[in-house]
Amino acid sequence: MTMKLPSPPGLPLVGHGLSIPVDRPVAYLLRLARAWGPIYRIDFFGREMTFVSGLDLVSELCDESRFRKNVHDDLVNLRELGGDGLFTAYNDEPNWRKAHDILLPSFSLGAMRGYHERMKQVARGLLAKWERAGDTPVDVAADMTRLTLDTIGLCGFDYDFASFESDEPHPFVEALVRALAYAQAKATFVPGLGFLYARRTARYKADLAYMSELVDELIRRRRATGDRRTDDLLGRMLNSADPLDDLNVRHQVITFLVAGHETTSGALSFALYNLAKHPAALARAQEEVDALWGDSEPDPGFGDVGKLRYIRQVIMESLRLFPTAPAFAVEPLADTVIGGRYEVRKGETLMVLTSQLHRDPAWGDNVELFDPERFAPEREDARPVHAFKAFGSGERACIGRQFALHEATLVLALLVHRFRLVDHDDYQLAIKETLTLKPDGFTLRVAPRTPAPRRAASEDVDTGAPQGKVATGTAITVLHGSTMGTCAGITHDLAGQGRAYGFGATVASLDQAKGGLPATGEPVVIVTASYNGRPTDDAGAFVEWLTGLEPGSLDGVRYALLGVGDRNWSATYQRIPTLVDDRLRAAGAVPLVERGVADVSGDFAGAVDRWAGGLWRRLLEEYGGAEPDDEGRPMHSVEEVADWRSEAYGVLPMRVLAAEDLAPLGRPKLHLRLALPDGVAYRTGDHFALLPQNPPHLVEAAAVRFGLDLDRTVRIRASRHTRLPVDEPLTIRRLLTEVLDLRGPATPEQVAVLAEHTSCPHQRRALAAGEHGGRGVLDLLAEYAACDLPFARYLDLATMLRPRTYSVSSSALAEPGTVDLMVSPLADGIASAYLAATREGDVLHARVLPGPEPYRLLEDESAPAILVAAGTGLAPFRGVIRDRLHRGASGTLLCYFGCDDPDVDYLHRAELEAAESAGVVSMRPAFSKAPVDGVHFVQDRILRESAEVWQALSDGARVYVCGDGRHMAPGVRAAFVGVHRAATGGDAERGEAWLEGLIASGRYVEDVWSGPEAT
Repeated sequence: MTMKLPSPPGLPLVGHGLSIPVDRPVAYLLRLARAWGPIYRIDFFGREMTFVSGLDLVSELCDESRFRKNVHDDLVNLRELGGDGLFTAYNDEPNWRKAHDILLPSFSLGAMRGYHERMKQVARGLLAKWERAGDTPVDVAADMTRLTLDTIGLCGFDYDFASFESDEPHPFVEALVRALAYAQAKATFVPGLGFLYARRTARYKADLAYMSELVDELIRRRRATGDRRTDDLLGRMLNSADPLDDLNVRHQVITFLVAGHETTSGALSFALYNLAKHPAALARAQEEVDALWGDSEPDPGFGDVGKLRYIRQVIMESLRLFPTAPAFAVEPLADTVIGGRYEVRKGETLMVLTSQLHRDPAWGDNVELFDPERFAPEREDARPVHAFKAFGSGERACIGRQFALHEATLVLALLVHRFRLVDHDDYQLAIKETLTLKPDGFTLRVAPRTPAPRRAASEDVDTGAPQGKVATGTAITVLHGSTMGTCAGITHDLAGQGRAYGFGATVASLDQAKGGLPATGEPVVIVTASYNGRPTDDAGAFVEWLTGLEPGSLDGVRYALLGVGDRNWSATYQRIPTLVDDRLRAAGAVPLVERGVADVSGDFAGAVDRWAGGLWRRLLEEYGGAEPDDEGRPMHSVEEVADWRSEAYGVLPMRVLAAEDLAPLGRPKLHLRLALPDGVAYRTGDHFALLPQNPPHLVEAAAVRFGLDLDRTVRIRASRHTRLPVDEPLTIRRLLTEVLDLRGPATPEQVAVLAEHTSCPHQRRALAAGEHGGRGVLDLLAEYAACDLPFARYLDLATMLRPRTYSVSSSALAEPGTVDLMVSPLADGIASAYLAATREGDVLHARVLPGPEPYRLLEDESAPAILVAAGTGLAPFRGVIRDRLHRGASGTLLCYFGCDDPDVDYLHRAELEAAESAGVVSMRPAFSKAPVDGVHFVQDRILRESAEVWQALSDGARVYVCGDGRHMAPGVRAAFVGVHRAATGGDAERGEAWLEGLIASGRYVEDVWSGPEAT
């Protein structure tokens, strides 16, 4: 039997419309929840709204098969600001899914590593401001707003609001606060009396115009530079294979500027309030940071943030008590009943009051008490998954939660390590509501902590294998389920470690293992994650196969499994790793070690290392060789030590078998062939990550500048975490050649340090104020002779050389033991110069990486395909052609290839023409400097042959494009739109929609680059 929803008494006609205070609506709704229970309905001028806060009911509402996000009136009001951005988009608006898929990789673990340094840069601005405050109280919420706005501006859009350079808030912040307050107040405006609010509405419109123009200028500035990088949010939106339109980019940027700073600043403000009011918790937090950083001024590494478990618990408990986004709304997909008795209608707004949900009895006694131990891992695991909803729920939950928590944890740790927090005015909490929550009028006095109470502690963790045991060459298979590359990277690291112990390790995706796992006792190692509770892109087929196995199907299989996830997504945390583990056991497989759990929001690297250490100990105990008798053995032995580069990057030494210039008459095009180490395999279309070295002239210049002896052997020591090879004996020559990036452009933070070490006032001002055009630290040191930067300080600033990625151009079928590369060297590229100087017999350090998964479909010779490339973009397609030649295939394969001149840079011409004569491929070259029939570029030839191209597409052909993403790829996209128009008579809009459909279905695939040193 259904029941009428509880409802407090209201007035005729207006209902509760006149009872809701304009400036404190959330507090009013929470009072009603405490009085009327876990669900109630109110009437607002004839419009009914239902509010829910009981855990059982909220758990129902989080079932995405029955409910979805509701864009309620407050969000509708915000659509003038955020349009179809991620937060305010309607569920059926296509830009939500498109933007979500484009932006999701921006919040992967790898992307977070890239944001870390800029987060520290902004945090240091906050620390400096508080240092200068002296006895003057600091406005906590205002300074946290400055911090978070500058952080999202720099990390997301490479825009510096420079908020700490002024005592007044940035005009964007003032406009935003007014706009949010207006959007909240508008929900309480009396219908039909809009003239009463005309002045506020005009101010709101002006604020919207100002914010929109600021963001549009930001977009114009990026486009004007021709910058095609995709390492921040703006770059991904503008430069992805299927970019967002500029209006939607504006909406997304404003959304991130609002959501990326407003809620995080509130979370930090409440955390500082709670610590100031709870000295025991503050002491515990300080004990944690002191144990990690001691009494030195820290330079936290990315991995440090995951070790700050109690700091993270402080933030989470603050979000429990004061969720800065205090509510979220869902709507039923159909008329239904909730709680077994309450009828709700399709599309009806059901508002979840997060603040009250976080006080449900599931949280135990004393729910108003600040207790960070509520978020200890064991208590989190025991709590219902839907009890904590500070970031919303389901697929439309906050995409940037990991960004926000990393930033908040880093900043809070730095603050409590540096300062004593003095509640000088016995502040009594008052909450300011502007759609989000913040403490109002909260100030602190801050005083630097002295070194005496800052104690350092160290922890030795044994993660290695037993001494004296050597694996006997047993094969080991390492499988990954990975959408954004984290798990794939771990599997390659594990494979490298296994090879160092003597195992013959191979790496593959889980889908590649569908249909069978080794049942001969050969160990199988699996690293996998969940993607919104579902298998990752490369694991869906494996999971489907695994769930259909009968008991006993995997008898004899020995496996180890590491589950990767983010505990903040509690409803789906470890869902797929747990499922895979359970199904493996049910089918008869036997675990070698207990399933590992690595939380990317915690001590991720430590968890992976500890699990891997236990795995190797177990494997070496079982598969290691016995110690031979000492009698008759030589007194000395030679032990090979793993190179630090192998440990840092997973690269292995590989010998160069051939090095030649494929275009000696034109622009250089290098062809390299390398021998793969034993146990290393690849698939056609894979990528190759190569670690370069600095050229000798740069190394010598650095040595001269710092007065160093290149042949002197040194050992780097570090007082805190660093990626440099610590405690590794190195000559200065090796350090400068193999470790440090001597050419990378100087960051503003590095320039500021150079200015601090410059004695000449004129040069110091020029350094601090100048635009340095991408020059590196060494270039600036050469120009500003008055800068006396010690070498040890230079090491603090320096970045490490990183691997550069190239497409493999050989066939795994025809040449399984070697890889070929094609490289276009650039005059100013570190990797280019290194490879240009490479000769036969040299040893390079590299690793194989999985290529784009859609390229695997090219292995099916019966499926027609169209290949489009220019220059060294031909690389993966040469491998495909050689694959098909090796198999004797003859299916439809059109290859459009662009170069300058047939006699100058038609790469591998004789080989490709021989393959064409064998019926394997139809080559369609285009020569920009020797055009034939007006065809200069591949896109010209595609249009000229549009009828044949359309016929291939009609037969189901897939299109693969590889090469320059700045010029060639957009031209090819336009050519295919032209093919559609020629075949159908449609207009450009229909052609673009058709092409978008091909892209969405995986029939049009791009593997393009815009950076200078990726091929």
